[in-house]
Amino acid sequence: MSKRQFSFGFTLLKSALSKVLDYFNEKLRSFQKMRVKIGGGGQYGFTLVELLVVIAIIGLLIGLLLPAVQAAREAASRMQCSSRAKQLALGLHNYHDTHQTFPCGAMNYGGNTSVRVGVFVALLPYIEQEPLYDAYLAKIIDLGPTVQHTFYSGNVNEIADHQIDTFVCPSDPGSKAPLAGTYGRPNSYRFSFGDWPTQSHSSDGRQKTSNPRGLFSLRHNQVYAVSAIKDGTSNTIALSEGGIGYNDDAKNMEIKGNLRHNLSTMGEPTTDPGTTAVTSPSTTFDLNVCWATNKGKKQYSASTDIRRGVMGRSWGDSLPYRTGFMTIFPPNTGPNCMAGNIGVYDAAMSVISASSYHPAGVQCGMTDGAVRFIPNKINCLSTGTPADYTNPSGTTSLIVGSGTSPFGIWGALGSVAGGESVAVP
Repeated sequence: MSKRQFSFGFTLLKSALSKVLDYFNEKLRSFQKMRVKIGGGGQYGFTLVELLVVIAIIGLLIGLLLPAVQAAREAASRMQCSSRAKQLALGLHNYHDTHQTFPCGAMNYGGNTSVRVGVFVALLPYIEQEPLYDAYLAKIIDLGPTVQHTFYSGNVNEIADHQIDTFVCPSDPGSKAPLAGTYGRPNSYRFSFGDWPTQSHSSDGRQKTSNPRGLFSLRHNQVYAVSAIKDGTSNTIALSEGGIGYNDDAKNMEIKGNLRHNLSTMGEPTTDPGTTAVTSPSTTFDLNVCWATNKGKKQYSASTDIRRGVMGRSWGDSLPYRTGFMTIFPPNTGPNCMAGNIGVYDAAMSVISASSYHPAGVQCGMTDGAVRFIPNKINCLSTGTPADYTNPSGTTSLIVGSGTSPFGIWGALGSVAGGESVAVP
């Protein structure tokens, strides 16, 4: 509902209520001139018909007013979400000013004990959370070089248990989700891997494949400076919203906040590859396997192999289903998929979609620090890309390592150097 529509509706309600009050004022004045006999007494009163009319009018006014109130509340929440996305986008620039690059998708704070430490941790000093960041660094020193200090290890619970308002959107019902075991508190914002499916593990020994497409990579030594963003900072997405998984009811089939796993034919790896290099997703990857789980609907088509209550449930973890997303499938109708079994190997190849609880789209923080509202109906298919994301004849994958994105304007906004000439719609 636009501001003009809301104002017009409120004016109509105000006018209707004024007329009702005028009627009853006139009615009360008439009682001074005319006595209505009720049961032989000498009392003033309203007829039953008048009372029923009043009840009906009040009910109608409430029915008209509630949607307007809800719309106003959502507008306020959406503004808060936009403001928080802005804080994070500016935090990225403050980080860049200090380090001359944007942070890596998985920060390295000292050897193999620090794998899967996400971007939110790196941003803490730049969003007025420096005391918490200092406490984390002190905890690393206290634990020593051989003890894991990742958020999933359970060794930094006093840090992970902090709920940071900047990391959650008030419109998301999962923003008040409780502590998820040792993993930490929830987050409504995700960082962009571009149009590039990502193996979730982030240790240098295992993550052999760099990300040539998005602003963030899980390979520790891959970072981007502003000068490397050839498509322009105003045309490249840094972060977006992602629905928090909070409802673990077995009947919950929504794609938002839930992960479909055990899709072994989608792409590698499905199990722990150790230090063996993983095949690049641009070599062989089948997006249709993921798309077929919901076919553009808001719910998965089957209840099997849905992992509920895990999306966005740890702001300090770098796994894509917790703090990342890809500009491949459309916002709010794109599924979230993992090739392997999350209970066996939670770092298998993944495709994660942007989502929110706003009507019609998601808030996105651009690499220049601006925030844009991206509609659900943004073009996600380039010429020659099948609507069901099957691989065209003669190709083994829709995924490309360079050049124009096959995923329309949405994909182009995710690539840092695809050479596309597009702007935010």
